[in-house]
Amino acid sequence: MSRRKSGLLLAGAALLLGLTACTGSSTRSDSYAGAPAQAPLANKESGGGSGAGATSKQGQQQQQPQQDSAPVQNRQLVQTARIQMTVPDPVAAVMAARGVATSLNGFTGQEESNSDNATITLRVPADKFDTAIDQLAKLPGAKVTAQHKQADDVTDQVVDLDARLATQRASVDRMRALLAKANSVSEVAQVESELTRREADLESMQGRRAALGGQVALSTVVLQVGRETPPPTPKPAEQKAGFVSGLTGGWGAFGDMVNGILTALGALLPFLVTLGVAGVVYLYIRRKRRKANPKPTPAPTTPTVPPAPGTP
Repeated sequence: MSRRKSGLLLAGAALLLGLTACTGSSTRSDSYAGAPAQAPLANKESGGGSGAGATSKQGQQQQQPQQDSAPVQNRQLVQTARIQMTVPDPVAAVMAARGVATSLNGFTGQEESNSDNATITLRVPADKFDTAIDQLAKLPGAKVTAQHKQADDVTDQVVDLDARLATQRASVDRMRALLAKANSVSEVAQVESELTRREADLESMQGRRAALGGQVALSTVVLQVGRETPPPTPKPAEQKAGFVSGLTGGWGAFGDMVNGILTALGALLPFLVTLGVAGVVYLYIRRKRRKANPKPTPAPTTPTVPPAPGTP
């Protein structure tokens, strides 16, 4: 056999071996028959978080034009307000604030109150936020002393969470499909472990998205009320010195003295009446005893006539 024919035979054999190796490799990767082939597949699916992160970035890039072109009315806003006011009765004001929240299809949250101060948190629908503030400012006897409103734009967070949720759901679906194709116990255990982790991440994202959506849908109003203090008593105007002012002062002092004497007599009158009745009874008994036991009359005595001067 010539050298030329030998070279052609060797080249044909090498090409045949290469085609056979490529076909076997493709068959092993598609059949998912062994654990050595499954491990790279699971690692590629998890990608140390790189695959999901890349897909999340792609989702964010796809959502970015839509976010930038969104009109103002479609922005996701978290609205909060704090109102401070004084009222004649804080307890009655808190009850009226509960009625405002209920009438607007909202509800009340944390509440603290006493006889002089009260604080209540109201949750109302976002489209009734301004209405709630206006109605609270018109509570009976209310005087607003301070008011603060704030709106935080969380559109970026909402878009980011939505993109991550879509990516995570697709990742969980792929892992479930791999679990259905697993043929050995080791493959099932490996895929189930990865599937459990990804389902936990998905539930965590869903919880954060729900909490953020609740903050957007329901606005928060914190109402602080305090009892209104009475105005200070005005001091009497000082009177100028003079005859009229002296006469007025003297007459007032005289009236005060008479009033004091009458007050003292009124206080002593019960005692004086009691002592007077007791004295009358005592005198009556004494006089009656004297009449019953009269004193003896003494015998008349003859007066002694002194002798005349010069008589022996």
